[in-house]
Amino acid sequence: MLNLEELKEMTRINPEDDCYASLYLNVNPVTNPNGEYLIRVKNMLKETAEGLQKQKAVLKKVKGELERFENYFLTQKPQFKKAVCLIGGRNGGFWKEYHLAVPLQSGIFVDSTPYLKPLMDCVDRYPRYLAMLLSKDEARIFVVQMGEILEYGEMKTPDIIGKHKKGGWFALEQDRFERHAEFHVDLHLNDVIRRLGAFIQEQQIRKVVIGGPAEAVSMCMEKLPRDIAGKVIGNFAAGMYEPAPEVLEKALPALDLFERNEKQKIVEELVERAYKNDRAVMGLDDVLLMAQEKRIMTLVLDPALKKPGFVCANCRALALSQGACRFCGGSMNGVNYLIDLVMQKTVEHGGRVEVAPDNEKLQGAGKIGAILRF
Repeated sequence: MLNLEELKEMTRINPEDDCYASLYLNVNPVTNPNGEYLIRVKNMLKETAEGLQKQKAVLKKVKGELERFENYFLTQKPQFKKAVCLIGGRNGGFWKEYHLAVPLQSGIFVDSTPYLKPLMDCVDRYPRYLAMLLSKDEARIFVVQMGEILEYGEMKTPDIIGKHKKGGWFALEQDRFERHAEFHVDLHLNDVIRRLGAFIQEQQIRKVVIGGPAEAVSMCMEKLPRDIAGKVIGNFAAGMYEPAPEVLEKALPALDLFERNEKQKIVEELVERAYKNDRAVMGLDDVLLMAQEKRIMTLVLDPALKKPGFVCANCRALALSQGACRFCGGSMNGVNYLIDLVMQKTVEHGGRVEVAPDNEKLQGAGKIGAILRF
């Protein structure tokens, strides 16, 4: 998962006498079934080195990093997702590696600081949810993004006393005991809420789900300030000491419900604008045309949509039928993963992809459509 603090730290690197090389590469096994990304990365590295021939001093500084990039793909067999980002610099003293669940625009960038825009765009485009487990004396905080979960920390108030039956004149001792416990629970929740607000702001969290015993969750919800309460989209039941993957599994229903509602809004916008001919199209053939013209701002599709097709050997245009390419006249090669290529092309041209499963309106529109830039 992308670590926002780490990215922010890299943005503060002073552009001194160092050079950094940043490589972004789509490695989706579906669209690279035979390891075609190896050919692409070699060509990218060669073009980068040739482009730096007139900047001998810069080439000398990053030559080792470019070689390290190539060795990485040749010698390692990592379990790729859809894209990988490698950043190297300081004569081998700086190295960052990110595996991403979404495609990115491929390229190599050489500068006096790491090139982070694609990674920061990921943080902006794909929601970061906060999942919090809460009890009367403990709290654990997780961040969920793109199907992954990362635990950030925990808080514990050790001096909170549990319920205890104690005698006394008209049970006054018992009342004082319970008031004392409630006072410490209150302090604990106030501390959790204070830290929660700071974390939400720092990590750019959009929505929150809260899990734990119903009583603790209810007490917390009553105390939340309006700005945080407005971000809470649901709650879930989970034990305080469950491992992160199980916390994610139990939080997912609330997250999925929220995302389905958001996707419904996007589909409704798509359909309404397409009917009005207002910068939107529906149906695969029109989408393929808009993808080649780099006009797609948001691609909306049903994940069940699978379609074979053809890709131009010359300009990489996509089509449903073979024949000659309608853009350059080149020959068309058959592929079994046309939809994956549409998604990849959209992202590489700066668009975003929204997946909306089991949406009736989208299915009626051919299971795919696009909101356009112009």
